[in-house]
Amino acid sequence: MGKAQNDIPALVARARHAVNEGRFEAARALCARVFETDPGNLGALQAYATATCFTQDDPVFARLETFAGASGIPDRAMSQLHFMRGKALDDMGRQEEAFGAFVEANRLKRARFDAGAKRAFAGRLIDAVQATPAPALPQSPPSMVFILGMPRSGSTLLAQMLGAHPRITSLGEVQAMGPALTTLHGAQVRLPAFISAIDATVLGQARARYLQDVPQAAMNSGHVLVDKMPENYWLAWAIPMLFPDALIVHMRRERLAVCWSCFRNDFGRGHEYSYDFSDLMTQYDTQEALCAAWKTRDPDYWLDVVLDDLATTPRQVVEPLLDRLGLSWDAACLTPERSAGPVRTLSKWQVRRGIAPGIARGWRAYLPMMEMAWGPF
Repeated sequence: MGKAQNDIPALVARARHAVNEGRFEAARALCARVFETDPGNLGALQAYATATCFTQDDPVFARLETFAGASGIPDRAMSQLHFMRGKALDDMGRQEEAFGAFVEANRLKRARFDAGAKRAFAGRLIDAVQATPAPALPQSPPSMVFILGMPRSGSTLLAQMLGAHPRITSLGEVQAMGPALTTLHGAQVRLPAFISAIDATVLGQARARYLQDVPQAAMNSGHVLVDKMPENYWLAWAIPMLFPDALIVHMRRERLAVCWSCFRNDFGRGHEYSYDFSDLMTQYDTQEALCAAWKTRDPDYWLDVVLDDLATTPRQVVEPLLDRLGLSWDAACLTPERSAGPVRTLSKWQVRRGIAPGIARGWRAYLPMMEMAWGPF
């Protein structure tokens, strides 16, 4: 293997890092170096697709078209190619062709997900939590904001806007709440066992377990900390007990908008419900039912934010939220694209474009196709 081949993994890693930091021109340049040696490198193609608004004469688009028509490519790789093709076609305004590419990409995923079983589990979880007392730990630092809801509902945008405030630190998606609520006296347990055992000691251990995953610099900053793990909607019943001064922000977006945005994006792993449109709609409804139950239990902790409102009247949405946190308005919240640190979610391109009124409306071009394929809604 020559030196150029040896350099490819490092170049792809650098391209991905540049994408996450919003340095899209640098990412494309790094991808171009990879393509000189390996024009079909999937990692570089994905980084390039994320960092690019495609035009008809883009040579990488032509390459995607060629690969998508080839034979012998494994289903998983072909699915990724079709997701990239769909994104490129959408950039060019060719929505009907893009729709077909996204449908084929999801068909090739062949993901297995039992939406009915998940909905049934959600019902049992709601019953278990409602039957359990709600003790709370004493209030103590840090002050927390939890942003949750379905993926593609605007959580990344809001987290970046809040993180631009000089008194707030956005932690990104902290994958700590689940482990914290399935650890009982040092041993792993299922969630029902944790719920039935809740007392002050168990809660204290869970809080400590969660905070282990928060960087020490953030803990020492005195800032309000933002955890924007969307799937915390499964676990938000515990937040008021663990963090008595927390604010829980439920990001809201139209059902079809969320479902289409999830369907047209390749999550890579997890989110198996996102590869079937019917499963997506059921999961959306499950999420709504869970949040409604937790809001009924602890209404004072919850605040709803609608993505369309956030995109069209950002200050009117964010300033009252800051008031809830005891913080004054800062104009930096209106320029989330300038926020330091990488964006590792699928929203990296949209967030780096700044706040645009139409940011949440592109899905409407696909509504006739969705209605023909899966409607009526």
